[in-house]
Amino acid sequence: MPIQRPDYQLEFDLDVEEQTIDGGPLTVEEIRLRSEAARQALEGRTDLKWMEEYSRLRDGGWPWRVAAYIAWASSPRVNRIPKTQDELADQHLGLTSDRRIIEWRKKNPAIDEMVVILQASPLWDCRAEVFQALTDNAIKPDYKTHNDRKLFLEMTGDYVPSSKITAEMVKRLGKGTLDASELSDDDLREIAGVAGSELQKRITASSPALTPSPSPDGEGSEDENE
Repeated sequence: MPIQRPDYQLEFDLDVEEQTIDGGPLTVEEIRLRSEAARQALEGRTDLKWMEEYSRLRDGGWPWRVAAYIAWASSPRVNRIPKTQDELADQHLGLTSDRRIIEWRKKNPAIDEMVVILQASPLWDCRAEVFQALTDNAIKPDYKTHNDRKLFLEMTGDYVPSSKITAEMVKRLGKGTLDASELSDDDLREIAGVAGSELQKRITASSPALTPSPSPDGEGSEDENE
């Protein structure tokens, strides 16, 4: 699927060539020929793993040099060819330095935004498989898949952790502007129940000494026997 190029807010030629080489200016025709030669050389490479992304960007309307930079920058750093941005400009884009790439990125943030999107694309590519694996585990009647079921039910909205209910209570009644009178009876009962349970847990955890313990002979304390 093509990766569409967004509309640029400012009109400028992203595919412009360096205007001088070897100390002398280049003509428009020389710039065009140099660009075309570099493009053909790049598209003839079979060892660059990011060429598929490059093709999708080109199909979406991105200028070829910008498409090459985005595809290269969004690929994993490990074993990336070439290693540096300057080498990309010199060896693959037909530029004398990476100065032009730096200018593109400054003038149009859509370039770096597209790099971020493509870096995360493997997550979306595997999304269906991950959901399927979650479902397969969640439906197994095995205690080992308890967390899968819990996550599954949270995602479907069938289970709300008590911590979230308590947090919502604090947010809405303690920090927010909503009045308690606006809550339904069921909401109030649910919040009160969760809050009471949580409070009792905290009291028990922070004051274990308050919990009565049996005497060695199994009877109550001295005070109780008097």
